[in-house]
Amino acid sequence: MRTWVLLRVAFDAPKDDWSPWIDVLIGHGSHGVLEEPQTLVAYYPEVPGVDGVLDLAESDMLEMGAIGVKRVSVEEEDWDATFRTHFKPRRIGKRFVVRPTWEAFAAEPDDLELVLDPGQAFGTGDHPTTRMCLELLEDATIAGRMVLDLGCGSGILSIAASKLGAARVLGVDVDPLSVEVAKENATANRAAATFQSGEGFSGIAEAWDVVVSNIISAVLIRLAPEAYRVVAPGGTWIVSGIIHDNWPDVRKAAESVGFTLMTQRREDDWVAASFARP
Repeated sequence: MRTWVLLRVAFDAPKDDWSPWIDVLIGHGSHGVLEEPQTLVAYYPEVPGVDGVLDLAESDMLEMGAIGVKRVSVEEEDWDATFRTHFKPRRIGKRFVVRPTWEAFAAEPDDLELVLDPGQAFGTGDHPTTRMCLELLEDATIAGRMVLDLGCGSGILSIAASKLGAARVLGVDVDPLSVEVAKENATANRAAATFQSGEGFSGIAEAWDVVVSNIISAVLIRLAPEAYRVVAPGGTWIVSGIIHDNWPDVRKAAESVGFTLMTQRREDDWVAASFARP
């Protein structure tokens, strides 16, 4: 049975928007973050090297105003019980329904169900960045096209693309655990998607009709030139994970290499967008 480390980050007052702190914790590899009135609880798998990751996360949290950080180890069954109280079926966009395995849902004929249990890897549809990506995928032309999901996390976007009729779907993530979880989720959803470990667009030689990248702003900015190489002419680059204050820099990076902005969405303090490669 897997053991998890809870990083409990305490603050002196509640925040109207926890997203900057959650973004940093996710960036440091957290596989799930819960919000309490004055505390964030981030979950990390207890694996070799996790202490170094936790040291960096703790240092950043203290620099960002936390008044205390505490580590607690829990068994997976306790972790599951905690998360089960927070996740219910969620309708996203026109057709998608994301639900955990333990919840029943009366689907309508045109619904596309995405069945994922939270926490094993980032991406459950509960975060604005994932929701907006799903909506942008739904609005794009996916049927019969090749879709690359860069930073696939739980595989939710890859699974969604498959259910929208993509001819081929490849999910890539730098975290090997995420890749294994994504494979399991795709199998459970009967989705035709493959997954592999990788960093950025390294090793991606062929062109893809749609590339979706739900990753942090700094990485999107760095990868923009490579994204332009990988997106096929006439194709689409869907980006998310962008804090609103960073959006002008992400847009500038994309447009400077030749992309054209098609659609922009905002939810809370997060931005997602679709760019076209002419």
